[in-house]
Amino acid sequence: MNTFIKILMVLLVFSSCKKADRKFGPLVTPSKPELTVTVIGKDATHPTGDGSGTVKVVATSTNAINYKVDFGDGLPALLTTNNEWTYKFSHTGTKKLTITVIASGKAGISSSNSTEIEIFRAFVPNPALVTMLTNNGTKKWRVDKDAGGHLGVSDAAVNIPAWWSAGPNEKAGLGIYDDEYTFSVTGNTFSHKTNNDMFGQKQYFKDFDPTLTGEGDFTLTGTKAADYTESFGYDGSPTTEIITFANKGHMGMYFGVHRYQVLERSATKMTLRCLQAPGAWYVKIIAIP
Repeated sequence: MNTFIKILMVLLVFSSCKKADRKFGPLVTPSKPELTVTVIGKDATHPTGDGSGTVKVVATSTNAINYKVDFGDGLPALLTTNNEWTYKFSHTGTKKLTITVIASGKAGISSSNSTEIEIFRAFVPNPALVTMLTNNGTKKWRVDKDAGGHLGVSDAAVNIPAWWSAGPNEKAGLGIYDDEYTFSVTGNTFSHKTNNDMFGQKQYFKDFDPTLTGEGDFTLTGTKAADYTESFGYDGSPTTEIITFANKGHMGMYFGVHRYQVLERSATKMTLRCLQAPGAWYVKIIAIP
């Protein structure tokens, strides 16, 4: 190839590059994204949202071509040309998370902005647990008084009533065995038929009667121990199921605790435990017509 041809080829390549550069236009850095973040259901009563774990993010940046948004939950960031996203987190409980948006322009020039949110996502229970507890409608339960170990206590580190295990009908006449617990799937409603007596620890029955003093085993009677209705819910993890109550709800003896871990369950029976000093307290529940 002679020298003239070589020079001509170089000029052609250079000319082509210059034309491409002219088409690319001026390189302008996108403005810092302005972020509008809405936690769905957030209000004065629910400062971390409605429990759905859903957030809406809107980013505004002049000269941006696309956006990359990282919701701070460890999952891959989203890369889109859209500037609005509705995102549902997968964690359980309340978390503080940092949302970061990167706005990119020509040639990949970018700017970014971040904001922190606190958001609550309610535990989504196993449908089999809901069916077992409520029959997908309404279902009644009582303490399985004829079973050994229907009440008990142990160190919190174990899942059996190692310190004390009640024999059949051991607590007859104290206000436990005539109670009925009704779970309704509509509105997650819990109704406790007490027959005007409940058994537990006196120091915790102040939740029902603030005038009480003292502590130890105690049967609360009369109008202070009347039937009540409140909401219940679910909590836990993929391997742990917990039934929660809003206020006074409990099953078995009352220890001022409103979280019951499900240790075993079938269509007609449950073994539960709650944590309260000096350890873990147990109750077995059986379904009734």
